[in-house]
Amino acid sequence: MEQEQSEMNGSSSREDAGRSVEQRAEEAVEESSPRGGRVTIISDPGRTSYLVRRLLRRGPRQWGEQHEITHRQTRLPLRSDGTLDVDVAQEWAREESASMTVVITELPRIGASGPKSAELHFSERLAIISLPVQGPAGVMHGLRRELDRALVTLRRHSLEPVEHLRVGWRLEQGDERDSAYITPRYTWPARVWMTLGIAVSNEPMLSLPKLSGVFAAASATGAFGVFYGSIWGIAEALPSWRLAVITGLAILGLVLWLMLRNRLWDGPGSAGGRRLAVMYTVATVLSLLVSVAMLYLLLFAGILVISLLLIDPTYMAQTQEGLDGTLLNYVDIAWLAASMGTVAGAIGSNFDPEADLEGLTQGSRELRRYPRDAEQR
Repeated sequence: MEQEQSEMNGSSSREDAGRSVEQRAEEAVEESSPRGGRVTIISDPGRTSYLVRRLLRRGPRQWGEQHEITHRQTRLPLRSDGTLDVDVAQEWAREESASMTVVITELPRIGASGPKSAELHFSERLAIISLPVQGPAGVMHGLRRELDRALVTLRRHSLEPVEHLRVGWRLEQGDERDSAYITPRYTWPARVWMTLGIAVSNEPMLSLPKLSGVFAAASATGAFGVFYGSIWGIAEALPSWRLAVITGLAILGLVLWLMLRNRLWDGPGSAGGRRLAVMYTVATVLSLLVSVAMLYLLLFAGILVISLLLIDPTYMAQTQEGLDGTLLNYVDIAWLAASMGTVAGAIGSNFDPEADLEGLTQGSRELRRYPRDAEQR
């Protein structure tokens, strides 16, 4: 009997060791879940509210099953320095007849020790969660995890009970004794992760309609390479590495032009400090790189299709020495023509509404979404 009991204990120990830290943390969350009452979730309109609705449709954890969940979207106010007006959020929480209130915002939030993934106010039973801190990938998982952590901490009204949940994060006392911050454990990786999260919040994949003038000018110039045989010869003579360098310079040049012409950078006074201003600007550059690269790929594909339809292989071989009308010849022509068109796209940007291009940046969107604060700035 003693031997069997020992074997059973050993098996149990191996099973416990086999479970990941994340699994144990999730189990602890469920065991600590608040019971009864109502949870009010307030989120920014747009992408933030869309993700919250998806999260609620998937079904929350045990805390959600035992609570009545109310979700509404509201434009969260800003202070004159571009930071979230926490006082207004606390006032909302006091007005809500809810057990706990959660504010989820697309505003990046950063403190002295790093990005703030969540800010907790125990008196108002309020949690403020910053979506960009969750990064560019696994946002739904990160949002669910942050929601769990915040609600468990609020329910227990203490910093101590969540020590066993500290998986890659830390909980710090706020400026007030009744507040605390949940921050990532490693500051610099968290800042990089948050910057990528800001870039994703800019939704660069959906910004191509805002660059319609750029695309029109780029297409017109790129078509030039289809109809002029001299471009065919140049494309064939250039090695692939040079074509790649030309493409990179064309994309970077257009990004730089869009940044400078439309002043798509943020100053410390309008972005909540120097560190956030740098993150906003880096995120804008990354967003524009993705948008312009997508525009280039569309331009390249379009020129390649047109070339295959209009240029007869026999005619190409007859008019240009060294060309035999293979698919690689068409690819080289489209490659060079698309690079030429991308450079010319800078001219087309003059015809794109400035407001549309400003919408590609986090700081400019904040100014447009909060007109009262914009006037004060």
